[in-house]
Amino acid sequence: MKKILFLCMLLLPCLMMAQERQVIEASTSEDITNKVSEQIQYLFPEFTDGVVLFKNAPKSGGKLNYNMLVGEMQFLENNNEVMTFDVGDVASVTINGRTFYPYKGNEYAEELLSTDVGELRVRRKGNVAPYAKKGAYGTSSSASSITSYSSVTSGGQQYGLTVANDVLISVRYFYYLVGSNGKYAQITNVKSFTKQFPAYRAQIEAFVKENNTRFDKEDDLKKLLLYCAGLSN
Repeated sequence: MKKILFLCMLLLPCLMMAQERQVIEASTSEDITNKVSEQIQYLFPEFTDGVVLFKNAPKSGGKLNYNMLVGEMQFLENNNEVMTFDVGDVASVTINGRTFYPYKGNEYAEELLSTDVGELRVRRKGNVAPYAKKGAYGTSSSASSITSYSSVTSGGQQYGLTVANDVLISVRYFYYLVGSNGKYAQITNVKSFTKQFPAYRAQIEAFVKENNTRFDKEDDLKKLLLYCAGLSN
């Protein structure tokens, strides 16, 4: 039993990665939209009850989901047609107790942690890149670059990805600290983090070193922000 549990723990990161990376074989100028897995396209397994808080209008409820592939909040009409709304009118969106705020364009960033010294948010975005196949003797054959990556509107919101060759589709994560002024500061390493808390630079650097903090790990960034909140009290 212990051996099985240990094996599952080893495989878990691989399984999670597999859900967020997908290789798609495509012929010339093929629309691959229907080949992209649901795990990569949408944040939630299905459209879920949520609430949209508008800036100058009453809040509204509906079946919502976040399309990571195109970076857009979507909802279902009564006929189950996928639609979107003008992000310029939105203050926030809440789905399953999770809150999302408009970022840029039609994209949203999710609030992961809120403290007195700032908020930690994450922006998720699909990435499409050429995929290099492994040939004989371990050699690689690089795929041609993507001919086009575009969205198409027809009635409701429909999306088409037209590619020339095989592609690797993945979900990328971008972490930010948001201050009281609402400005986003992207966090990629200890330097970009300490820039937001210059008075605690030495303490933060020591904490990062002692705890082997990873700046691409949500839990690590939460612990670091909580540590900074404690320093300010």
